[in-house]
Amino acid sequence: MPEMPARQQGMGMSGMLFVLVVVIFVVTVLFKLGPAYMSYMTMKSIMNGVAESPEPILGGKAAIMKVLENRMMVNEVRTIDSKSFAFKKVGEEAFGVTLTYERREHLFFNVDAVLTFSHSVVVKGR
Repeated sequence: MPEMPARQQGMGMSGMLFVLVVVIFVVTVLFKLGPAYMSYMTMKSIMNGVAESPEPILGGKAAIMKVLENRMMVNEVRTIDSKSFAFKKVGEEAFGVTLTYERREHLFFNVDAVLTFSHSVVVKGR
């Protein structure tokens, strides 16, 4: 007859419940914060694309902002407005474009997450 182990091994009900709570928490945070990060990554890609454009953008800050807004509309970035951009003249034929904004996302109960994003590029233009 086989011998019985002195103690049972494995995860108990309380351990499984704890793991389940942690997994639900992580999934909730990912679903709540994921779209904000995806929007930022799209915006970063748009800004890098404008900066890497081989032709300079003629018309100064207004023309650069118009190009950015058009690309934002095509990529359906609706959470960022034009007030989040700052322009600074860099040399004779370039502008430094900085995007800085915050987003507040409600997680659960009275817990919110504040996300801050910032990205800078240099765009050729006059």
